[in-house]
Amino acid sequence: MRPLFLTITAAMAALAIGCVEGGSLESELAGAELDETQQAFGDVGCGTISMSGMDSSDGISHSTLVDQESPDWTYNPGTSCPYQYLVEYTNLPADNPSSALRMMGKLGGDTTFNDITNQTDCERTHLQMAYYVWNTSSSTPVLTTYQEDGMWGTTQCFRSPLNGSIPAADGKFKIRVAARVLYCAFADGCTVAQRTNLKVGVYPGWF
Repeated sequence: MRPLFLTITAAMAALAIGCVEGGSLESELAGAELDETQQAFGDVGCGTISMSGMDSSDGISHSTLVDQESPDWTYNPGTSCPYQYLVEYTNLPADNPSSALRMMGKLGGDTTFNDITNQTDCERTHLQMAYYVWNTSSSTPVLTTYQEDGMWGTTQCFRSPLNGSIPAADGKFKIRVAARVLYCAFADGCTVAQRTNLKVGVYPGWF
């Protein structure tokens, strides 16, 4: 029963993710830089870049299961992992046969997609997460990606259905999450490099 249960509960838990704070302005990245950043989502560089000595505005490593939010929107660890906020968890608990530890993504500001009050901002808001999971200390990390987009209803903003998967972390050696929030219109040729003053966060939970 665990796989079906986890699929349902992980989807329900994602409804609680956070949202934007204040106004949003498209970034001024352009040309090749945008293309390079678009390709970086889910790239191996975010799994190989060293967390040691990394500026806290770009990423952080925890040995306990705590919520973590970027201090601002300027996260940019380096050329091998551009414009993503890294959160790494070590000292993970043993595998639980009845539920799974998952690192959920959220938009910054402790609010939700539902708090976006207009269609334009709703449809331009996107949350992206790349997960790097080490099964052992010597293994190559297994990569999965997950994305959700704002979807406007009649009078309210909702998150889109799940796109991708959120892996279980319990029983693993280590997990790293590369996260970012974007503000752009895919219909207008948006590239996933466009960021704004939007924070991003990760929170662990059992589902």
